[in-house]
Amino acid sequence: MLRMGHSILRGLLPVAVLSVLMLSACRQVPVVEIEQRPSDPLKENRINANRIIAQSEETQIDAYVARRGWQMERIAGGSRLMSDRKLSAPCTHINYGDTLELRYSVETIGGETIYNGLCDTVTVGRAQPNRGVDEALLYLAPHSKATVIVPSEQGFGVVGDGDRITSRMILVYKITINNITQQ
Repeated sequence: MLRMGHSILRGLLPVAVLSVLMLSACRQVPVVEIEQRPSDPLKENRINANRIIAQSEETQIDAYVARRGWQMERIAGGSRLMSDRKLSAPCTHINYGDTLELRYSVETIGGETIYNGLCDTVTVGRAQPNRGVDEALLYLAPHSKATVIVPSEQGFGVVGDGDRITSRMILVYKITINNITQQ
């Protein structure tokens, strides 16, 4: 009987080893849960819409510049700049905090004049009249003339200026710097 039990054990041993090997081979790799922030579909849609609008404006600006044969420099924020003087990025003549007397006109990328012959005193770094122009001023020299194309995001965005500039307008500024008071 002992001998028969021993034979049974010997026969079961390979089966047991095989079973253990099979079970260990079938062991699953633990799944690591990655915490995902709850998505806001409305927010994602707005981000995608803004991205599409920005790309569309970029295409419109490129076409506008190409039709005129202008050589414009792209500056920070996406505005384009063409000056009567060689650009140096940014120019050492105009700095944040300087007060400038400007004469400028504003038109749409479609050619409609919005404002003409405006004279204004602006302080560089205060987003006057908007971020796109403010950034461009840093690249200009005293008494220079420039054309600046400002995408809506760098201009007056979705709200406009509350007067003649409506939502999401690409603006073309023709600027002359008349005087600088350096800080």
